[in-house]
Amino acid sequence: MVFDEAIIRAQAKQLPAGKRIAFMAFCCERMLPNFKRFVAETSFGDFASLRRALDAVWSWIENDSLPGGFPELKAACERQAPDTANFSSPYTSAALDAANSIAIVLDALEANEAEHAVEVASLARDAVDLYVQEHMSLDPSEAGFEEKILRSSLMQRELTYQHDSLNLLFELRDERKFASQKLRKNWSNLELGSLS
Repeated sequence: MVFDEAIIRAQAKQLPAGKRIAFMAFCCERMLPNFKRFVAETSFGDFASLRRALDAVWSWIENDSLPGGFPELKAACERQAPDTANFSSPYTSAALDAANSIAIVLDALEANEAEHAVEVASLARDAVDLYVQEHMSLDPSEAGFEEKILRSSLMQRELTYQHDSLNLLFELRDERKFASQKLRKNWSNLELGSLS
């Protein structure tokens, strides 16, 4: 399986707003455990802020109303993004991608466009890409560098999750509450996205 922005964009454009946000929330759920690991290693950041933000996203999917204190929620989320120059943890880039992705989803609650879904899916893919590079000690100049990343089990798992979740969203009934309850139950598994 390969990552194809054009396909994700085309599929996201066909989804109603609630389902498009659900796809992004699922990507973020998979990235959140890596932020938690980063916080545990570095003592930087507040996992609870990102968890609250993502919980607010699920609530929006169900109720179609922005949570109270929305500007403060967004600001707290944006403060969680680490400066990658200041940390050596292998989870640093993944933590940055998680914080940025959730911030993008919050933006999408106000101006929902297919491009938001592409951005979040790309960041989810990037988080895995960088982790695989470090974990496998890959040299970007060696032959087959990109192919090794693509073939890795972690990358294939991420691409499969993205593909399957988009397909599931197309098949689900349109009722927001039903979609939220079913998807959140299936997808809110904090161990799901762990890169280790």
